[in-house]
Amino acid sequence: MLNSCTWNMIQISVLPDGNYSIVYESSGNTLDIENNDFLHPEDSATWFTTLKKDSNNDIVKKTINVEPIKGKLVFLDEESLNYIINVEKNEYFFWDEYYFSSIIYDLEIDKKYPSIVNFLDVEQDEISWILPAKKYIIKTSLSEYTEGIFIDDIFIEKVDNQITTYFDYVEKDSLIDKIDINSSLIIKDALNPMITELPKHFFDRIQPIIDFHESEFEKNTALMNDYFRFNIELPGKMQHHNGDNEEGILSWEIDFNEIATDNFEMYGKSIIIKKWRILLSIFLVLALPLYRLKAIKKIIS
Repeated sequence: MLNSCTWNMIQISVLPDGNYSIVYESSGNTLDIENNDFLHPEDSATWFTTLKKDSNNDIVKKTINVEPIKGKLVFLDEESLNYIINVEKNEYFFWDEYYFSSIIYDLEIDKKYPSIVNFLDVEQDEISWILPAKKYIIKTSLSEYTEGIFIDDIFIEKVDNQITTYFDYVEKDSLIDKIDINSSLIIKDALNPMITELPKHFFDRIQPIIDFHESEFEKNTALMNDYFRFNIELPGKMQHHNGDNEEGILSWEIDFNEIATDNFEMYGKSIIIKKWRILLSIFLVLALPLYRLKAIKKIIS
């Protein structure tokens, strides 16, 4: 079920004018790089992407922006990790302030698959977390299928009992092969004993609903073995942040457990003091009285 490990880095460099550049780098096997769990930006007019193999025969994908970016970037996609990046610059007479903030939105594992929260460790027995997840997909799809149409409550209960019996049978005999497949195949197998009682075109109509939830599940499980590192370099002296500061570069390392049930938030603030303006102001403050005194003496004399 799980893919091998994928390493992802997002390197952000903020320029003195407040604009910034981003380099995305992902490393893994071909399937890891081609899946949609973490997408690089793809607009060819704005981003440039390269692919190459490293010494370990892994694919390394790099994407960089063509022109400097200003303001907020929002990445929202049903099949991918969702996040925002925001950079701001505030200018004052004596200093400039730079702000970075980013939120990686959580996968809502606790809401979608509450039974697997205790089994988020990928080393756990697969049936411990795949079974409740597949059960969620199928029962949620059935619930959405019945919305807005009239179906006898007795029939709904019968289908629900059949699904429950099927999953009990799988769990009892640890039949992982029965559920480590697309949920649309699982429901066909589970409801096969009562296939003649199902509504006409039942499987055709429930298929798109299952496909949506299955896609969500595939994204979430693909991210189980993904690791992320965010680096950001802000101009000036660092003041406040919630990352690791390594010689002026802030960094955050993120794995699946940190975004499974909660948003992951990053921020940093730096400042550039305009020393020449301060020195000039001090000079003027000191020089102006002397100039006035000299002018007064000249008038008196």
